[in-house]
Amino acid sequence: MKRRDFLSLAGGSVIAWPLAAIAQKRRPRIGWLVYGGTNLGPIDQSLKDALALIGLVEGRSVEIVFRYANGKSERLAELAAELAAQKPDILVALGGDVITPLFEASGGIPVIGGVSDNPVRTGIAASLAKPGKNFTGVTFLTDEMAAKRIELLKEVAPAAQRVAAVFNPLHLDDELTFAKRGADALGIQLIPYAIKSATDLDTVLRNASADKADSLFIVASRLTNFLAPRFAQYGQEKGLPVIAAWREFTASGALLSYGPNRTFEARRLAGYVQKVLSGTKPAELPIEQPVKFELVINIRTAKSLGLSLPPSIVTRADELIE
Repeated sequence: MKRRDFLSLAGGSVIAWPLAAIAQKRRPRIGWLVYGGTNLGPIDQSLKDALALIGLVEGRSVEIVFRYANGKSERLAELAAELAAQKPDILVALGGDVITPLFEASGGIPVIGGVSDNPVRTGIAASLAKPGKNFTGVTFLTDEMAAKRIELLKEVAPAAQRVAAVFNPLHLDDELTFAKRGADALGIQLIPYAIKSATDLDTVLRNASADKADSLFIVASRLTNFLAPRFAQYGQEKGLPVIAAWREFTASGALLSYGPNRTFEARRLAGYVQKVLSGTKPAELPIEQPVKFELVINIRTAKSLGLSLPPSIVTRADELIE
């Protein structure tokens, strides 16, 4: 991505600031908590690349101190405390499950990140417009899009009547509520199934089969995203369409996904980092909602399910997986 393109995508939120002046004192330091390992995933990497595009290059104009949880959620609080002890200028993370322990350990250090749960419900912000605390950034919230995904399901699978909605109750969002409203408007029965860990999956899927669910609606979270291939496999074995918010589900074999482009949204965080390093307080920076959405359809899965996709939806797709 060219620097000019990045400035455009950031909606003018990136501002110039005197890197040279700061460098005369010391390089700004960022503490970055990563859920995965040293090979950054595409979302974390997209933010790192965006920082470099605006002059915040690791080892040159900025120091980045990483801590990696390697997928072990139980280590997040410990690693967050380690980062806060380094006294960085900013703490950064992507994912509500990572942001929360980082916020709790921050001791007032500014925290910048992207979350898909509700930052007001999790207590890290007073409101989106006026965060009021030391966290700000972007949300990957897709609550309002949940009803749209139900509409898309009905468009590609008109026979859908009993939709199994799988969600993680520990992930605080309102997507299930919005999905139910959309289902009610279309005369569809939405049957919720809670899943708190990977060990719950077999029970959830057995119950969905027993309840004669004819399709799956997956509420996106770190847990359900991790289980995306299993949901896709179940859908293909049972001949059921599976829909969700994030592209990873469709790439794993789900029929359709519609939601925020999270790599794009993560890049927007570079502007927040720059502003906070310039002296703006996180409490004064509104938490922004997604601005770019993508519709991804798995054509192979549609064929295996015997679905004839309407040309209107195929032409609207941002990506077709064949």
